Amino acid sequence: MAVHNLEVSTENLLSAVVRMPASEFERFFQNARKLKKREADLIAKLDEFNLSPEKEKLYGKLLKKFRAEKITPEEYEEMIAINTELEALNVERIKCLGEISKIRQTSLSEIVEELGIKPKNYG
Repeated sequence: MAVHNLEVSTENLLSAVVRMPASEFERFFQNARKLKKREADLIAKLDEFNLSPEKEKLYGKLLKKFRAEKITPEEYEEMIAINTELEALNVERIKCLGEISKIRQTSLSEIVEELGIKPKNYG
């Protein structure tokens, strides 16, 4: 299915919808509802891709120790493990944002801006 990026005014869209046969309108309406629900589900799911508050706090402490060159080998391994988990969460977050951008037919950058997503500072 080809996706075309064209601007459609609300009036033009309503005019086209009004002219649809009832069965086609029902199909259109159901598809629109599914897309909006999927988008809402994906936005809600974004919160799942975070470290727990405890891990965030620990990661921040470990990063500070690392930067100060006062980290033990065990702490370093723990920091690397948390970082690996964080990278996996970020991959899932990006996949989710990519799907939202497909639904909205806009860029990933625009989605990040619209949703007010900011990078976290761990320490």
